[in-house]
Amino acid sequence: MNHRQKQSPMTSSAVFLIIISALCFASGGVSALGVNWGTMASHQLPPKTVVRMLTDNNIKKVKLFDADTDTMGALAGSGVEVMVAIPNDLLKAMGTYQRAKDWVQRNVSRFNFNDGVKIKYVAVGNEPFLTSYNGSFINLTYPALVNIQTALNEAGIGDYIKATVPLNADVYNSPPDNQVPSAGRFRSDILQEMTLIVNFLAQNKAPFTVNIYPFLSLYLSSDFPFEYAFFDGQTTVNDNGVIYTNVFDASFDTLLASLNALNHGDMEVIVGEVGWPTDGDKNANVANAERFYSGLLPRLANNVGTPMRKGYIEVYLFGFIDEDAKSVAPGNFERHWGIFKYDGHPKFPVDLQGQGQKKFLTGAHNVQYLLNQWCMFNPNGRGNISKLGDNINYACSLSDCTALGYGSSCGNLDANGNASYAFNMYFQVQNQEAQACDFEGLAIITTKNISQGQCVFPIQIGKPSSGHYDCSYSFMVRFGLVMSGLMFLLMT
Repeated sequence: MNHRQKQSPMTSSAVFLIIISALCFASGGVSALGVNWGTMASHQLPPKTVVRMLTDNNIKKVKLFDADTDTMGALAGSGVEVMVAIPNDLLKAMGTYQRAKDWVQRNVSRFNFNDGVKIKYVAVGNEPFLTSYNGSFINLTYPALVNIQTALNEAGIGDYIKATVPLNADVYNSPPDNQVPSAGRFRSDILQEMTLIVNFLAQNKAPFTVNIYPFLSLYLSSDFPFEYAFFDGQTTVNDNGVIYTNVFDASFDTLLASLNALNHGDMEVIVGEVGWPTDGDKNANVANAERFYSGLLPRLANNVGTPMRKGYIEVYLFGFIDEDAKSVAPGNFERHWGIFKYDGHPKFPVDLQGQGQKKFLTGAHNVQYLLNQWCMFNPNGRGNISKLGDNINYACSLSDCTALGYGSSCGNLDANGNASYAFNMYFQVQNQEAQACDFEGLAIITTKNISQGQCVFPIQIGKPSSGHYDCSYSFMVRFGLVMSGLMFLLMT
């Protein structure tokens, strides 16, 4: 006989607390999560399409790399919280206050109307202290930051729109003889500038923004323990009794120690970029990306935090959509960070709510493609085969051939396959113009899909068709922009 203890009915207050807790937990993944929307692509999805992808997937925050008018117009009325950005090449100009004031008016204030763009941050530069820049922006960043925040304050929006500087994790480190997070300090060559920036951010109650890339730790060092890049490995680091099981936590807490050394250990920290690429390197693949996100997202949803800072951390995934025109100077993987392919198609199952569900995100709607045709190497062509190498190099210099690298998705093609892939990528970038598939007589157009195994020969997206257009909504957005512009003219 089963003896079950009789359970007393729950009080209404207890039920209420459970419901509230469940709602908070269910929304935790959303509130903590944003994405980076980069636009360095040869063929971009329409901004309105991308904004719908954001809203369809319940993504509430987006970080941009500029303040493009079309992008901002598409975000108007969406309710998505936005971090707009000032590119590094504008930092010098922002050193003049009037220029900074004009930028704020043109790119922030004029979108600040009812049902406009919900701007929360202005990113001043993008990783301006990277060592690869050889100090080009070291003396330009702090003056630009000061002028932008001052302009925001003067415009009456500085209380809720804050300027910040997205910085790579290479701005801090631990000394070689004590490589633990608690020993973290900012780099000596930028300590003066970092002290000024941190003090100014604190004064204005603005967050410190850092980009953390476990993949790069693995990529840059052959001695880096592979498992330490993920959240489910067995590698540990003991920092005076504090145990670290992954490099994300260790890097974040190294920053906290660096801030603490400047007496700002309690400063709010945003992770501006974190993610895993899916091609262009032996460790950049869908399996590793899925493993990384399967570890990261539940931690964010549950507000686990790090050993030195428990609780909520604001995080922006990098990135949202692949960008085939990015520089590959850091590595071929640079063009493959998206959780979506170039055409808005999801790459792998990922649960942004952090509940561990294996499900694909909602992709782009009504994507228009070019014709179902490809450009391939023609071994029976009229061209001089001795010029094949030169033509492949030419095609790859003007398109994206990063998938052909060692360990990448198309790294196992034979010589003819390499040529076909390169020719097709150029052909697609050139919108399938017939003359773009000649290569001195070495290529031919085909309507047969020439993809091989896991190596996909893509067809590029084309111009979208003119579908339904919400005139009333467009008028509302444009009217708001026009009126804010008129108000600015009247005030000046």
